[in-house]
Amino acid sequence: MTTSENLMIDTKKVKILILQMLKDLVINAKGQLITFRPAKVAQDISIWTRKSPRSESVIVRNFLEELVELGLIKVIKRSARGKVYGIIRNTEFWLILEHNNVHEILSFIDGYKSTKRGNTSINMLRELANAQKINLAQTATNGGNKNISSNP
Repeated sequence: MTTSENLMIDTKKVKILILQMLKDLVINAKGQLITFRPAKVAQDISIWTRKSPRSESVIVRNFLEELVELGLIKVIKRSARGKVYGIIRNTEFWLILEHNNVHEILSFIDGYKSTKRGNTSINMLRELANAQKINLAQTATNGGNKNISSNP
């Protein structure tokens, strides 16, 4: 294998680890918002220890920025220490992380990038999220068998 192929495989592994970490954060969340910094994500997925240089988290930062460009996560705060990213409960990405495999999510994201904003794959993600919202709204019923959510 060439070094560029090794880098591609390593990058894919890192992205899968990031998505898995985000999935775990979403599943274990108690509030309405989860926040994270790229350095903390890199540390949590064991790319580097706290004593390593911050430049090693470039892959993490770039992937989080890709997710921001796709509209899947938001920049919550900017400071001298960098950006704080966040995912809000019941947004489409939250539901996608909650109910899907990380490999499927990564293939959707990569498909979107390869179509150069053709919106095919991102529409698939949105349709999946909408289907999950509808499914959740249908299962969340009160005693009169009426939808609790007024937003289907």
